[in-house]
Amino acid sequence: MTSMLFDNLSINTISSRFDELANELIKSERMRESVDPERSPSALRETMFRLIDILQLVDQPKENESDNTLSEDELNELGDYGINLLMDFSALATELELNKESREFEDLALPLALWLGRHLGHIKTLEPIVNALARLANTYQDNAELEQLYEVVQELLNTVSPELKTRKKQESTSEPWRILLINQAIIATRSHRPGLIERAYEILVEYIPDEAPAFFKEGMSQMDALNYPQQVREVVEKYYNLWSSPRTLH
Repeated sequence: MTSMLFDNLSINTISSRFDELANELIKSERMRESVDPERSPSALRETMFRLIDILQLVDQPKENESDNTLSEDELNELGDYGINLLMDFSALATELELNKESREFEDLALPLALWLGRHLGHIKTLEPIVNALARLANTYQDNAELEQLYEVVQELLNTVSPELKTRKKQESTSEPWRILLINQAIIATRSHRPGLIERAYEILVEYIPDEAPAFFKEGMSQMDALNYPQQVREVVEKYYNLWSSPRTLH
């Protein structure tokens, strides 16, 4: 799935795939034997559908502003609620040993986050989005696809709640944000596009400068191991040289 497939993203497209996955859980005999009624797939699906009904109002074209328009805070809260519901479904599928469905529920957090950002919302729960993005990146080898994926990550970075971007490294909630930054830099490097690499590295050193030396050192070790082209080596070497020595204030 490339960024092109996200171009016409709507709640209906997300809802359609969600319904298919939820039905698979509901059909499972093992599931019916073991799950708390309040946490059953049927109950959770109804909760998600109520949420989808509200979010669909945002997608509907309006001639003028109406009472159906959500405030930014409401949109953020509902979007985050939706992402956490997908995590609940993913966890439930794992309990039922439906591992493929578990991953696919989590993967839906990525388009939901992109949809939220395109309606000027912000995301607060990053873990499933980072996991979905990593799985997607692992399926790509083509440079053009990786370039498109880089733009998807950039879109996500712009959608992340500002408060997450300022979390201290030792806070557990900062970990997915840190991984997202590192993954963007890795995707840019794999794309072999020097301009993208520079952009990604500048973002990385802006937000997590303490980790830059180790990242660029590892990057240098990969240049020969993976036979990167010369134009990529030059960018990585440039940043390695800039960040390999201890930095002091002047």
